[in-house]
Amino acid sequence: MTTATITRTSAQRRDFGALNGVLYALFFVASLVVAGALGPSGTVTPYSSDADVQAYRMKDPATLENLFRILGLLQGLSALALLAFVPCLTGFVRKYGSEARAGVVRALATVSGALLLLSASTSWILAQIGSKAELSTFRAVSDLSFITGAGPAIATLGVAVFLVAATGHASHALPAWVTWSGMVIGVASVLSMSSLVAQGGSVFIPIGRFLGFIWFIALSVLLWQRGGRTSDLSGAGTPRLP
Repeated sequence: MTTATITRTSAQRRDFGALNGVLYALFFVASLVVAGALGPSGTVTPYSSDADVQAYRMKDPATLENLFRILGLLQGLSALALLAFVPCLTGFVRKYGSEARAGVVRALATVSGALLLLSASTSWILAQIGSKAELSTFRAVSDLSFITGAGPAIATLGVAVFLVAATGHASHALPAWVTWSGMVIGVASVLSMSSLVAQGGSVFIPIGRFLGFIWFIALSVLLWQRGGRTSDLSGAGTPRLP
């Protein structure tokens, strides 16, 4: 078999499903870009006052409602891409770790994707009620959207990231920078849960989320380059990615 034949065979074996980790990050980042470009100035969180929330939603109701629809679509696609990437994470941990750890990763990543999908769905509800609902109703749905898409979703995925990175570190199946950064991101992601009880905990949300996006893109590309199959991750005699 010639070198050219080997190269073609390797390319044919690549599973583009491994790139769902990239899509997970890109769809979510696209939603933030759209929000910055089309949304009213300023932001509101569960810690904002009623006056600030009311001013925000009444600034340009039609634009805000359209924005919520777009956010729901893009973040919903992000959640679906994450759910589609779960088998890749699970398969990696099953091969280089244990079946029990793989089950935990599968459960946590699936819960995170489901929470993100719920958050995206509540964005669509916000688009329907808009400026017509009572402030208390709008705040309740808005807070649900924020909370499900932030602390709990990031923390559950962070634990999965930590377990994947720790497995890669122990087995030498991933580059050191991927394993160490994954474990740091995992810890920061878990700390984002503190945002549920203290506003200061919100600082961990962008750390876990955006550094997590970079980590998922890197891991996704590594898996894709190796054919998207855990059996292709090992080198000659050593299961280490270059």
